[in-house]
Amino acid sequence: MLIVKDISQNFGELPVLKNISFQVEDNEIVAVLGPSGCGKSTLLNIIAGLQKPKAGFVAGADHAISFVFQDDRLLPWRTVWQNISLVNDQENKEEIRNLIHDVGLENFEQYKPCQLSGGMKKRCGIARAFYYKSEILLMDEPFQGLDYCLRHEMLNMLLRVWNARKQAVLFITHEIDEAIIVANRILVLSGRPSKLVKQFILPPQGERNAKSNQLNEIRQEIISIIME
Repeated sequence: MLIVKDISQNFGELPVLKNISFQVEDNEIVAVLGPSGCGKSTLLNIIAGLQKPKAGFVAGADHAISFVFQDDRLLPWRTVWQNISLVNDQENKEEIRNLIHDVGLENFEQYKPCQLSGGMKKRCGIARAFYYKSEILLMDEPFQGLDYCLRHEMLNMLLRVWNARKQAVLFITHEIDEAIIVANRILVLSGRPSKLVKQFILPPQGERNAKSNQLNEIRQEIISIIME
């Protein structure tokens, strides 16, 4: 379980985060939405230990964390297989092979990043994050810049891999529909200084209909909060 308690952060005299608290349960996907520049990435960096907060604390993140950044951060001189395997000292060929299959990169194992499309690079980054075998996966707008159809395909791929391996995921996004597709819960932040305004609990994946009145009401309420 990841526990975020009363996190506040300033950049100089600029207050960015204010008293943010929430939990991410084991095997749960939680999406965080909020207006641009509200500090979503800053919050993720604090959880990952890349920044120290002005106040508050994070618990449950003292063991290994996987992080999927906005950019792919693949090593250009390594192949797909090598980029995935480098995060674990003991290479498990069967598991790498299964991950490559799950993310749709079969037959591209020996390709280098310069030979891959943007979506393929992101698939490789996700496979690498799951292969790291952390209990918590942080994702910072991993599908930013992809067109709608490809983004939808990537979200379904993420759900397939997550369903097979189940771990806690904290997913930062600007896209409300991304959150509605993948998350068990959605946390909505205000503008700076960001506070946690509201959380939404979504129906189970198998019972979810993107066109349902319930999800449309959630979508409209999130838009209203962000617009404020």
